[in-house]
Amino acid sequence: MTTGARKQNTGKNKSALRKSAWGRLTAGSQGLSFRKLQQASILILLVILCVFASFRIPTFLTWTNLVDNLLTNAAALGVVALGMTFIMIGGGFDLSVASTIVVCSVVLVMGMDWLSPYGAAVAIPVALLLTVLVGVILGAINGTLVAYIGVNPFVATLCTMLIFRGIAQILTGGGQTQQVHDILLRRRFDWFYDAGLRLCGGCGISMPILIFLVVFAVGIYLLRFTRFGHYVYAIGGNEEAVWLAGVNTHRIKALTYVLGGFTCAIAAVIFVAKTETAGAESHMGKELVVIASVIVGGTPLGGGSGGLAATVIGLLLLRVIDNLLTQFSIGPEYRPVVTGLIILVVVIVDVLAKRRSST
Repeated sequence: MTTGARKQNTGKNKSALRKSAWGRLTAGSQGLSFRKLQQASILILLVILCVFASFRIPTFLTWTNLVDNLLTNAAALGVVALGMTFIMIGGGFDLSVASTIVVCSVVLVMGMDWLSPYGAAVAIPVALLLTVLVGVILGAINGTLVAYIGVNPFVATLCTMLIFRGIAQILTGGGQTQQVHDILLRRRFDWFYDAGLRLCGGCGISMPILIFLVVFAVGIYLLRFTRFGHYVYAIGGNEEAVWLAGVNTHRIKALTYVLGGFTCAIAAVIFVAKTETAGAESHMGKELVVIASVIVGGTPLGGGSGGLAATVIGLLLLRVIDNLLTQFSIGPEYRPVVTGLIILVVVIVDVLAKRRSST
């Protein structure tokens, strides 16, 4: 076959893919499908919980509790959940996000400490660039293992979760908590958490929420209005068909992991600005909260559907439940049980939805 004929054939395959894959996605979005009903039920449950809490706890619907407390504390994990949504829509999975955050946090703190003699104007920007670079590299490692080598996502990221955590242990000399010794530099960096947009009446929107909103807006654009986002959905739905249409599925899938690593670096900045420290043993179990937010939001484990707004609703539901448990003085030992039960119910509903759609 000549080069011209091959290009023409590839063009026809791409056109056919768009007509079939995008057509099925568009057709599936028309009407109230079982999955749409599932996502709507999560939103309804969130509203019911908020109404219930407002009657039982007078301070629940205050700006201080909802914005300054709940949303601000959820912003960092929300950023990571947005990146995880791209990975899971594309049919992937990532257990290493918490370990990636830890490595990025350690690199950020140690970088600022090492560069502190050059002043905040040099130390902070260079340390931030180094942190983002590390996050992207760690994400690229996961993407290479899964997309190019073909390792199962669960196995690959389980291994890198342990490896990345071990790297943090090595960097910190056995897990010692790291802190920037220059107090003035620490106070300058706290801007990423303490600053914000001040509104009337003494209220304001914190910097973590503003960072989350920017990442959310960029994520919506990438997922809904670019070819990359369309390919992510298509790969999650039928990777072989997309590959036969001439699309480099390995590169697209690997890029989702790179994007996930980038969001972990952003989250590390927020966490370090909040605590002013970094430790190899921190953020244990945060990957489960992130994955749970995406699953509860309606993104199936097999990929092919889902959305960032739904992930945000899932995260808010889990955070509201956690906030209610705190308000009712229920011990932290019960929170994993509640989170696990919520995930189990959502997964069961997802399995039932797949059975119903196949019949």
